[in-house]
Amino acid sequence: MSKWEDDANRHAAELVKLTLEAADQGPEPLPEDELAKLGKAIAIERQLLVDAMSGLLDEDEPEAAASPGVAEFDAGFVYGLAFARALDDAKVALDRIRRGRVLKLATRKATRPGAEGTRG
Repeated sequence: MSKWEDDANRHAAELVKLTLEAADQGPEPLPEDELAKLGKAIAIERQLLVDAMSGLLDEDEPEAAASPGVAEFDAGFVYGLAFARALDDAKVALDRIRRGRVLKLATRKATRPGAEGTRG
């Protein structure tokens, strides 16, 4: 994996983390100064991702790199894939939590006195 590819993956992951942080504010919105800092961090990571994609394109596909908007499009695509992975990871984690709760409930019922013979 090239340095540019590593950079792109790292900046995409950081951008996803910051996006999720911005989305997960709970009932109280962030104070304006904290929101401004978060917005600035998101903008910087987005630009760093675009720069990394531009470097990767220069290295791998110089003709495509010369076309306007290609690095931005590719950066958006990489970000979208990273965001989708993060959502899938969250779904898996939630499923594990739910399964754990169901198993705990089933275990509790099975070990309760008098639970034998309740199956039909």
